[in-house]
Amino acid sequence: MGILEDKKRARIFYRYFSKVYDKINPIFYSDEMRKTVVDMAELDDNSFVLEVGCGTGFTTAEIVNRVGECNVVALDLTPEQMAKAVYRFPDVKFVRGDAENLPFKNDCFDAAISAGSIEYWPNPLEGVKEMVRVTKSGGKVVVLAPRKPDNFVVRKFAESIMLFPSTQQCVSWFLKAGLEDVNFVEMGPYFLWSKLVVIISGRVP
Repeated sequence: MGILEDKKRARIFYRYFSKVYDKINPIFYSDEMRKTVVDMAELDDNSFVLEVGCGTGFTTAEIVNRVGECNVVALDLTPEQMAKAVYRFPDVKFVRGDAENLPFKNDCFDAAISAGSIEYWPNPLEGVKEMVRVTKSGGKVVVLAPRKPDNFVVRKFAESIMLFPSTQQCVSWFLKAGLEDVNFVEMGPYFLWSKLVVIISGRVP
């Protein structure tokens, strides 16, 4: 288990990391990736969207750009991270909560999106199942997960912190969660990675 897969340690880490997160994040997560994530959710102007693991609001910004603030609910476990997003998007509904136990009723949302969060979930399949549970039939679930770095030193450090699920593992989670029309995009090269991320989408039956 990576250091940050323990939820208590993750909260402590992000309490301090949030101070520099916005400067570091663009190195690993480009505008092109963000747009692809939201494109794969197939939103329209009236879509009601859940973002799981919103952090400081990088992906939130693109979702808001598509559907407006009032149609977005954003969840995160770490209040220090989320505080910056709250400041940026005052009309988004922000909720502190756990991706593996979402505090929402069944079939609430037209789409559920999570970018850069699944690698910290102790039980990723449970998190995907929760996203499916709260998404309406016909809606899309989209997850961005990091790929394992090629650089040996960077890889060993990164593996001590978080999970690096393979594309095949992510697809397996989506299928086990009952999603249909599962598709993925691997994006890169970028920075020290040959393929930086995999973006998976599936449709709720």
